[in-house]
Amino acid sequence: MLLLTSTSDLLRVVTGSAVSTIEVHASYVDVSGSTITPDRKNTLITTATTTTVVGSPAASTQRNVKALYIANNSLGGSTEVAVVHTDGTNVVELMQFILLPGENMTFNEEGGWRHRDRNGADYPPSGLGSYTGNAIPFMKTGTAADVAGCWYCTSKDAGFPGAWAVGTSGVNGRVTDGTVAADYGCIPVKSASVGGNYLTELQIASSVNHSHMFFDALWVNNGLTVTTTTAQSITTPTLPARDVNGTTNGEGCMIALLVTATLGNAAAIANSTVSYTNSAGTAGRTATLTAIAGSQIPQTALIGTIVWFNLQAGDIGVRSIQSVTLATTLTSGSISMLIARDISMIGTTIANVSAQKIIGAPGIRLYNGSCLLHCIVASATTATFFNGELTVMEK
Repeated sequence: MLLLTSTSDLLRVVTGSAVSTIEVHASYVDVSGSTITPDRKNTLITTATTTTVVGSPAASTQRNVKALYIANNSLGGSTEVAVVHTDGTNVVELMQFILLPGENMTFNEEGGWRHRDRNGADYPPSGLGSYTGNAIPFMKTGTAADVAGCWYCTSKDAGFPGAWAVGTSGVNGRVTDGTVAADYGCIPVKSASVGGNYLTELQIASSVNHSHMFFDALWVNNGLTVTTTTAQSITTPTLPARDVNGTTNGEGCMIALLVTATLGNAAAIANSTVSYTNSAGTAGRTATLTAIAGSQIPQTALIGTIVWFNLQAGDIGVRSIQSVTLATTLTSGSISMLIARDISMIGTTIANVSAQKIIGAPGIRLYNGSCLLHCIVASATTATFFNGELTVMEK
């Protein structure tokens, strides 16, 4: 059973995206002393919103929800649907499913929830439902890293996929889309036809053990002058809707400097900064480096070196970049800047033996157009061969 016992109690449905129609039917009874009054309510939802589907009972009355039926009656759109209970102060999520077109979710008076496909068949108890997916192979022949503890990106290296290039978009850069020619060379993830893609498993082996990170590069530029030590202005375009929430705000996104031709700086550099707008829309924030391997530009940084900037205290993402200040000349070579979302990390412990990471259902969401790249925290400078696979499921 599901009880509403105060005049502040409500049962609500939260829809994650706008589809043509989410249809909700609720059946309930009101109990007031010895008086029992049955009732029902139908609700149609067409937007991404929070909707009350069972209202509060009258004073001195208990409302017992006997059944709740929620159906996605759209022709082609899927959406997350959550049922929440509020007592007027605390909001508690009771259940959440992704409903594809024609699917429904139900609640019965015994307290059970069911999720059915468009043919009326129950999803299996594992919770994986009607996933369809594939394993995407990954293989790269990496070159030497700078020093142990520094980051190295395999995007330039041969293998599968082939090399990815930053392109020639200029200092203002370009947004990425892993499904078009400009970004061929990223790990290929076919766009979900309905629903979404989810990363559910990583397997990777390397001839030298490192920590590995896969990330989605949302924006990249080129053409910065490596000998200019004053601020170089950047006007970044609106990011693609691929942050952790599937929006353009950049929550969960980081800033990186990628070395695309070996630099000539005579010593490590930790005084470079980036002026940016955070994911909350606050401008004038400053990203910095730290004088420690992995958080600074190493001396004569090799091609493939990637340096991640520290965001200003309290920030959890990057919406746009306004300028880059190298502060110390890099002397020669070339660099690109990235805005990227961390997807997942995995470590290898035995050389050439695959490590596995299984990600709990439903997995990590990969939005259509993801430009997945791979990098490592180098445990040694030795050139390394990488191989493995990513399991991506569509639901």
